[in-house]
Amino acid sequence: MPNSDNQKPIILIVDDVPKNIQVLGTLLAKFDCELAIAMNGQQALDTVEKVKPDLILLDVMMPILDGHETCRILKSNEKTKDIPVIFLSAKTETEDIVKGFELGAVDYVTKPFIGSELLARVKTHLTLKTTQNLLGQEVTSKNKFFSIISHDLRGAFGIIMNFVQIIQENEQFLSKEEIDELLNDIGNTSKNTLDLLENLLRWARSQTGSIKFEPENHNLLEILCDVVRKQEHIAQAKSIALEYEIDAPLHVYGDKNMIFVILRNIIANAIKFTHAEGKILISGEDLGDSVKIMVTDNGTGIKPEVIEKLFSIHTKVSTHGTEQEQGNGLGLVLCHEFVKRNKGKIGIDSVYGEGTTVWFTLPKPQQ
Repeated sequence: MPNSDNQKPIILIVDDVPKNIQVLGTLLAKFDCELAIAMNGQQALDTVEKVKPDLILLDVMMPILDGHETCRILKSNEKTKDIPVIFLSAKTETEDIVKGFELGAVDYVTKPFIGSELLARVKTHLTLKTTQNLLGQEVTSKNKFFSIISHDLRGAFGIIMNFVQIIQENEQFLSKEEIDELLNDIGNTSKNTLDLLENLLRWARSQTGSIKFEPENHNLLEILCDVVRKQEHIAQAKSIALEYEIDAPLHVYGDKNMIFVILRNIIANAIKFTHAEGKILISGEDLGDSVKIMVTDNGTGIKPEVIEKLFSIHTKVSTHGTEQEQGNGLGLVLCHEFVKRNKGKIGIDSVYGEGTTVWFTLPKPQQ
């Protein structure tokens, strides 16, 4: 339950009685956490300025600044308002407890407290805080991702509209070759934009669980042949040899549509980042309880620091292909989602400037 990556959670104990602090410290030693101490409300506020805790155990009756006022100040500050506060107080009147909750506390424990009960509540609120942090990070990351995607879409449509405007306004001055070139650019931009939209829609549906998952036994070669047939003309346009080398029949257990999308995206990426006259080889290997599929190209390769970002929705990587084809980075994110859904693994082996192998595994048919 860390407050950030690879850190222990920090619990701030605020109490003006040293004995109470000692007892709480002994109890909380059962957690793998860091403890911070304050003897009054003002010290607590000063401490929070330096170290942002994941949870505050706050006594109510203290000198200088009592617990209620301390909580009010914490909750009115944008930087500290989300820190959960548990009041610890000898006051048991209903109005005192209600006031604590009205001030924004997540819990109220009366003294003398039962150790096991306090620990259970601390554990619960630390877990809730961690979950809240993770959800917040996910929302922030996805908002950022969609912002970048919308920028890509606006840019693509802007390019298409500019090309159309050039043709409309200068048709009488343009040669047939120039018009054909502009139309070809419009076609390529439109196709890349459509690919982006299709991947975006598939990814969004995968997040909401609206994509049906229907795993069955399949002959991998049949799916691969279908994918290659649909990608071959794109490879031929760049004079890239698209070959597959699967000698023995390889049977897998998974969702056919998802496997098709995985292969299509990986092969399309390989074509995009392979130079003209290059070669792409698709091969398969029987691993015993699973099958490994590899798509190897002799293209541009990928820098090591980029590889770890390619499967994450949190960090979008957008690059252009060898002939300035647009890349939006969403295809491999979708592949990762679908491979994981089919209980497989996916990875990338690459040497920058020499080529890349993108591989994934699928389980073999169930007996």
